[in-house]
Amino acid sequence: MSLHPIDIRHQEFSYSFSGYNKKQVRAFLEQIAGELEETLRHQEREMQKQHLVQNEVKQEAVQANQAIEDLKRREELISRTLVFAEKTKADIIANARKEGENIIQEAELKAKRAIQEAKQYLGVLEHQYLHLKEQKKQFLMQFRVELQTFMDRIGKDPLLTKDTEQMLDREFTQIKKDIIPPKPSSEPEKMEEK
Repeated sequence: MSLHPIDIRHQEFSYSFSGYNKKQVRAFLEQIAGELEETLRHQEREMQKQHLVQNEVKQEAVQANQAIEDLKRREELISRTLVFAEKTKADIIANARKEGENIIQEAELKAKRAIQEAKQYLGVLEHQYLHLKEQKKQFLMQFRVELQTFMDRIGKDPLLTKDTEQMLDREFTQIKKDIIPPKPSSEPEKMEEK
């Protein structure tokens, strides 16, 4: 059975012939009741403090749990983001490699086509060059033959010799005299005009 200060204060004792001093017992009981009351109040305050501390600890624990849960969610989100970023990075790198390989292949194909076209064009130019070279050679040979023929004709022309030229000049002068009669003197005409 637990004692309360009120129980101590109202406690009654039986009397005996040579018993205790009533005032002293009452004062002592009052002192004990006061101290017990103080002790109980102190315990109650301590219990309230403990209860408050426990509530605060519980609240802090709840907040800590919420913070932990929030951190776990964030960690999971960060982890998923990192995984996604790594996958995206890998995809971007793979796509860039593929695109680079495609660009290189396309450039190689274009280069091969350009080289092939250049070779074909060079073949056409070479054919045209050889054809023009042959035409020029034929032209020069033909021109040389014709020039030689003209030179031979010129060399044989009678006008190129001095004697023949003088003889031809005399013949021409004679033909001219025979065809065109000389003009009569111009004096009679002058007289008539006067």
